[in-house]
Amino acid sequence: MFRVELAVRPRPGVKDPQAEAVQESLARLGHDGVTVDSVGRSLSLTIDCPSAEEAERITADLCEQLLVNPNLETYTVSIAGST
Repeated sequence: MFRVELAVRPRPGVKDPQAEAVQESLARLGHDGVTVDSVGRSLSLTIDCPSAEEAERITADLCEQLLVNPNLETYTVSIAGST
């Protein structure tokens, strides 16, 4: 089994209303020196398969089929190792 950490973020140049909202809130709280680059989501998965390469392939399939909108988002994958 492999632990997979998946980070999904808006593609550069795509409007990010959540980041804008956080940026506005931070400014209201007086944190003018902080810039919010993006707001995304993080998924932690456990995949039962024989190798890290297979876990990465399965994760890529999941991203293509369900978890990521390729027109608006990009993602990074980290395989944490077998459990």
